[in-house]
Amino acid sequence: MNVIILGSGRMGLRHAEGIAKVKEIKLITIIDNNPNSIENAKKQLLINADYNKFIFYDNIEHLNYENKFEIGIIATTANNRIDLLIRLSDLGCNYVLVEKPIGQSFKQILEFNNKVNELKINCFVNLNMRLNDSFLKVHNDIRLLNQFNGELSISINSGSIGIGANGIHYLDYLLFLFNADDAKIVSAEIQDELITSGRGDKFCDFGGWAVIKFYRNNMYLGKAMLSLSSTSSVFGSWEIIGTHGRIYFNEVEQRRTDLLRDEGSTLPIYRYHGDYLKPILTDFPSPFLGDLTNKWIKGLLNENISLLPTIEQSLKAHKLLFDWLEFSSEYSDEFPIT
Repeated sequence: MNVIILGSGRMGLRHAEGIAKVKEIKLITIIDNNPNSIENAKKQLLINADYNKFIFYDNIEHLNYENKFEIGIIATTANNRIDLLIRLSDLGCNYVLVEKPIGQSFKQILEFNNKVNELKINCFVNLNMRLNDSFLKVHNDIRLLNQFNGELSISINSGSIGIGANGIHYLDYLLFLFNADDAKIVSAEIQDELITSGRGDKFCDFGGWAVIKFYRNNMYLGKAMLSLSSTSSVFGSWEIIGTHGRIYFNEVEQRRTDLLRDEGSTLPIYRYHGDYLKPILTDFPSPFLGDLTNKWIKGLLNENISLLPTIEQSLKAHKLLFDWLEFSSEYSDEFPIT
């Protein structure tokens, strides 16, 4: 089975390293129009992956179109991705994985989704918190622990991780965690201070805060309060408050703390912290992101299922993203995120 990766930046390399571990993958073609990026990719993969699986091109026009690929990955910046999708379709890709955010406006997201439907491609977006075992365990525990029956209140407080770069991950995971089919921004702000990008002056990201309510079948499930500050370098934490329990975790510290009321307690709600058990401390490991791509491909190969959402399924998260960004005082409709 052959894979083609468009883009050899940080995410492209992570995908490449993870995919190279899959024994069924025989050939991985990497294309990037920046020769320096290609040379860096060669050096990195020579050290960290099965180098014999790779072929490199610095121009997609140099690709032999007689070669056919089953899987394509778009790991370029968020502009002009429809043209790349068409290229991958022409190369025979049955499955395509595209990096988030898919575009720089919600209009572009809808246009991309329409093109996916027109080309009849199985296309997925790399919202990979759904693949992360630590986050999956939180998702499952919220349903298994009786202390979390009822409404949830979730707070996320972090620094300059970017609403476009990481906020989209958080919004998708929140929809997944709540099992919500709708969400509404109650109030929000976008900071004037922009987050510069290592990808050049054409790109930037945004900081700000938002309060979002989540629903399923018009029933209120709870709220999330997110603060992703553009003026702080801190990588922050999550706190999930249920009726009789709290889950707190931090990806950098790789530690999770659960605080639960005894299930046998008959104390009323107003007796706060009454009958609470000792804190439960567990590890919260962060995987290498390439291993999540590996997990996605193995799901396709072994069970013909995708553990990542389709473009259609990602629309709600992308709509929330751009609804939040629209609170910017400087930008509107289209945003130079990557």
